[in-house]
Amino acid sequence: MSTSAKPSAPAPATVTDPLTEAVRAIDTTALDCIQVNAAVLAHATHGPHAHLELGGRLRFAPRFGEGRRLPTVEQTPAHQIAWMGGSLGLVLDARRPLTEGRALLDLLPEDGSPLYVVGDAWRMPWLPYHGHQHMDHSVLLRVADGGTRVEAVDAYDNETPYGRAEPVVCAYSRSQVAALFDGSSVLPVTVRSAPPAHRPVSETLAENARDADLLLAGDTPARYAAAFRDRPDQQEACMALLLETWLLNRSRRLHAAWAAHHAPGSTLAHTARDQAAAWDDLAGQCYLAARRVQRGRPVPPQIYTSLVELLRADARFAVQAAGTGPGETMPQEPAEVRRTVVETVADILGTAPEAVAATDDLSRLDGYASFQMVETVERLEDSYGVEFAPGDLEPAALRRVDGLVDLVLRTTAGAEVAHP
Repeated sequence: MSTSAKPSAPAPATVTDPLTEAVRAIDTTALDCIQVNAAVLAHATHGPHAHLELGGRLRFAPRFGEGRRLPTVEQTPAHQIAWMGGSLGLVLDARRPLTEGRALLDLLPEDGSPLYVVGDAWRMPWLPYHGHQHMDHSVLLRVADGGTRVEAVDAYDNETPYGRAEPVVCAYSRSQVAALFDGSSVLPVTVRSAPPAHRPVSETLAENARDADLLLAGDTPARYAAAFRDRPDQQEACMALLLETWLLNRSRRLHAAWAAHHAPGSTLAHTARDQAAAWDDLAGQCYLAARRVQRGRPVPPQIYTSLVELLRADARFAVQAAGTGPGETMPQEPAEVRRTVVETVADILGTAPEAVAATDDLSRLDGYASFQMVETVERLEDSYGVEFAPGDLEPAALRRVDGLVDLVLRTTAGAEVAHP
């Protein structure tokens, strides 16, 4: 059967299906095509926000190719799979690559749990890349209808040159699926649950800062930008740079979402958001440059300068976010701490910040009970890189925004290192 075989009507999504619920719940526009379906698995396994742990590390680690190859920040699927599992609370066990569709079908769990698969987007008819462009792409496959059919669950969301890719759940016959994956290399990855990741925010920020110190001490951003600027074939360079800035933009948006979740309203969250917005602007400029060079017009030279400046701004932000150093403190502004407290409680309850700010007694809010009080305390400790004294955790104070603000201000004022 041809690989262009069309799927049947999309499988009906039930409200109890954790995969389709996860696809709807996640902001998939901050994830690349390898991350996105692993993120769905994390959400389905550990609940909302679990996938955001992919965004904690603020990375810039380009691979400089030999010969005429341009550098790239894109990592191989095998490399991404190796580090994603620990962040997501999953055991991702990559098997040997296959080239036979029926061998892939034999790996599908009979209980309907998903198999994570990386294949060629050229062979996936639900994607606009189908029949147009070869590229690695992930999908979740699972048996349905008593094993007679197979569902493809793909949360990828992106505007492509061939049309829009949108999250889908498609059902195929087993023979169709075997035909779709026959003759191309497919990497199957079995999935098991592991304990969810609970890495302290301060540890992640410190690791980001160590990487950033090395970047600021060297010339990697300048070398990286120069490779594209000095490429004789500027059409090739601009198309490659468009992909690079797309990847960097998505990773910075994911980092901003991670920061907003762990430290809502904080300097960390606001600066991460501003950096992500700057990357969004640069990605737009690179798209414009690629279109101009395709029409024989010169490339706006400022995109290369902007690229270097933005990479170095990322690094300075990472150093600042990790604190000022042992023995020093970073005084907190009361208004900013109040905003952080309000947004933290609002995020935990899934309610509007205005409702939290207007409430004298948080226990009057629907859902704010002992469990939510504990989560608020833990989130604020993570946000500011401190540990509240047990004697300060009075229920009367923890039920009031003012009480929580005072707790943060007193604790950070006495801490050796306070994180924004």
